[in-house]
Amino acid sequence: LLFMHQLDIDMCGMGPYIEHAQTPLYAYRDTLLPLSQRFQLTLKMIALLRLLMPDINIAATTALQAIDPMGREKAIQIGANIIMPNITPAKYRNQYLLYENKPCTDENADDCLSCLEARISMIKHRIGKNTRGDSLHYQKRNTQTHESHLSGKN
Repeated sequence: LLFMHQLDIDMCGMGPYIEHAQTPLYAYRDTLLPLSQRFQLTLKMIALLRLLMPDINIAATTALQAIDPMGREKAIQIGANIIMPNITPAKYRNQYLLYENKPCTDENADDCLSCLEARISMIKHRIGKNTRGDSLHYQKRNTQTHESHLSGKN
C-alpha cells in the first residue's frame, strides 16, 4: 500500500489471488491461505487503501465475486468505487479465464450492464454513465499541473 502511495497512483485494481490449474503456481495451492481468508484480506486492503488514498479509483474486481457471490458489492461498500462491465463478446469469454469460477462468462454485454445496475442499486449505490471515469486524484494533479503551466511555475 505504501508503494502504491509513493507511486502516486490514480487507480488500483486489487483482488485476491486465485490459482489456476494451468499455471505453475497451482502446484503450491495447498500453501496458500484459504480462499475465504484471501477474500477478507482483500477487503481489508481495499479499506486501508481508501483511507490512505481517499481520492483514487479502486476497482471491485470480478475475482472477488468468484469467491463470494456478493464480493464486488462488498468491495464497493468497504471503499472501492469502480466496477467494470465485461464487454468481451460472449463467444470469446471462455478463452479469457484467468481463474476458475469467473462470474458472468455466459452473459452478453447488455446482460452484464443490466446485472451490474441491479446489483449496485441493491446496495444503494448508482452507476455513473456518460461521464469520464478519471479519479479525483488524477483530476487534481492535472488541474495543478495546468495551473502551474499557466502561471509559469513548472
